[in-house]
Amino acid sequence: MRSFLYLIVVIFLFSSSVNACDRCLHRSKAAYFSSASALSSGACAYGPMATRFFAGHIAAAIPSIYKDGAGCGACFQVRCKNPKLCTSKGTIVMVTDLNTSNQTDLVLSSRAFRAMAKPVVGSDKYLLKQGIVDVEYQRVPCNYGKRNLNVRVEEASKGPNYLAIKLLYQGGQTEVVGIDIARVGSSQWSYMTRSHGAVWATDKVPTGALQFRFTVTGGYDGKTVWSKRVLPANWKAGMIYDTGVQITDIAQEGCDTCGHIWN
Repeated sequence: MRSFLYLIVVIFLFSSSVNACDRCLHRSKAAYFSSASALSSGACAYGPMATRFFAGHIAAAIPSIYKDGAGCGACFQVRCKNPKLCTSKGTIVMVTDLNTSNQTDLVLSSRAFRAMAKPVVGSDKYLLKQGIVDVEYQRVPCNYGKRNLNVRVEEASKGPNYLAIKLLYQGGQTEVVGIDIARVGSSQWSYMTRSHGAVWATDKVPTGALQFRFTVTGGYDGKTVWSKRVLPANWKAGMIYDTGVQITDIAQEGCDTCGHIWN
């Protein structure tokens, strides 16, 4: 029964990805965080690590982008629409938090907000004074160069009764909507569930070194990414482990009904 329910959840999330055109050009407004402390308490649960992603160019996003945590780690290119103040390129931000405001789609870090300004002395400070600006944004692939997808074991983890992990440096333009776990060399897989934000957990922790399968969806395409050896038998809470794989897939859905692609 639990396997059936898990399948239903994955199908639902996959369907949501199909129906939402991530590559579409969206027009809305954006604000910025005035307090740096807010960046370390985001709903994605990245904590203080959040400010290290993309040189601190991060953002809180509305529920349709956050997707109950599936949108954590997604990258968006954002530009303000005032040609006197802003460049046509804008900046790239990573989603680290949920934005519950009904005034803007995105709330950027002040560093990301300022990065939209033209490289003219004082332009970034003047842009900050605007508070809220009109923007265009669309999803783009996250690029971490040669860095692989990483797994961080959360402090609450305690084998063999409980394991919680957080995905870091997820590349491409897709979402991880399912994670299976098994002992290395075993075909007895069990599934993890999303606890909150970017954190996945299970109370059925196999003994020994652990392998992972990531169910990845994006647009009309979906696949499984298999990491054959992720956690050592003596894994420790608070440690970060290299999966040896990276997700590079790009969403392929059409955007005929919601605007042009941002070139």
